[in-house]
Amino acid sequence: MKMNSKNVLTVIGVLNIIQGIGFFIGAETLTEQSFPSELLVGGGLVVGTAMHWPLSIACIVIGIIILSTRSLEMKDAKKVLLSIGIAYLFFLINGLLQHLTTPVNVPMPAIGLIAFISILSFYTALKKPPKP
Repeated sequence: MKMNSKNVLTVIGVLNIIQGIGFFIGAETLTEQSFPSELLVGGGLVVGTAMHWPLSIACIVIGIIILSTRSLEMKDAKKVLLSIGIAYLFFLINGLLQHLTTPVNVPMPAIGLIAFISILSFYTALKKPPKP
């Protein structure tokens, strides 16, 4: 697969949708794995599970929006990719801060996916087009 803007936007959009579906289906399991058991008593599990649902919908919506940008001209697609890279860099910083400074256990696969999307977005946005 060629790493052009359209293909990269497709991959990132699809990954967001898949991640959103996973967050929705696995909300309770993710909550149990991410928080210490003492935080899950007294309704904590229900609240944590319920909070994953809007996150899942947000991921799906973001994925749909990203997929809708695939037909943009290259200059505009690169702006979108740069914005995605910046946004995911903030996600990455937040995830690492939570993982390192709180009792929250942010799953390493999630950190890896966030880093991958950020790096891929920056790389594609900043690479020079091939010379004709």
